[in-house]
Amino acid sequence: MNTDLPHHRLSPAATERDLWALTAGVAFAAVLLSPVRHYFNGKDKNEQDSFPLSTFPMFSDDRRDRTRIPHVAGFTADGRRVTPHYSHFGAGGLNQVRKQITRMVRQGRGVEIAQRYADALAEQQRRPAPAGQGPGALRRRKEADIVRVEVVRSRYFFDTYYAGNTTPQTETVHARAEVGGTAVAVSQTRRDADQDPQGPPTGPMARSELGNIPPRPVGQGNTPGDYLTENTVQSAPESAPESAFEQEAAR
Repeated sequence: MNTDLPHHRLSPAATERDLWALTAGVAFAAVLLSPVRHYFNGKDKNEQDSFPLSTFPMFSDDRRDRTRIPHVAGFTADGRRVTPHYSHFGAGGLNQVRKQITRMVRQGRGVEIAQRYADALAEQQRRPAPAGQGPGALRRRKEADIVRVEVVRSRYFFDTYYAGNTTPQTETVHARAEVGGTAVAVSQTRRDADQDPQGPPTGPMARSELGNIPPRPVGQGNTPGDYLTENTVQSAPESAPESAFEQEAAR
């Protein structure tokens, strides 16, 4: 009895190329689904990473308790620090300007940065400051008091900074320029004597038992007291005498 059906074709046998494609597809799917294993290891996923399935290094690697930031600092005649707006350097946006400044500092081109800021601020200060209450008007009135800019590389401890002391623990000055003047190269390091060079040995990051993962912001289960340690340096009121750090910066 003939069991062949009309127009019926048998599926071709799998080739070696098909097997390789299947193997690659399975491997790719396994890589994509690999973060799911963290939900079944007996630990709270949120202790490692609070973003679903973001256990890749970009999100989950431990961060150090300190950072170094190349940037530009402005100073008034009385030594008060005012951060000039990034647009004095370029119009590409904050991140683009930040990357350019970081690259130029590494290349030893701090004088060029200082000169650009000094020239831009001098040009702005020659124009009357606006009287409005918008962000731009407030910023320009604040920047009107800047008499000197410095290209610096500052070191901050996160615990100390978020506890209220925003003064860098150390700061290396690479270039300096008076507003409207000529920039010069500088090699100077300032230190805040009130801060431990190694940073607070205890603090919210240490107490959290999560390595360098910071606690939630104030208002989401924490209070300002959670950010205070025995090594916390409180911000001085504006009416207080200048610290040694600020007096040195003013010179």
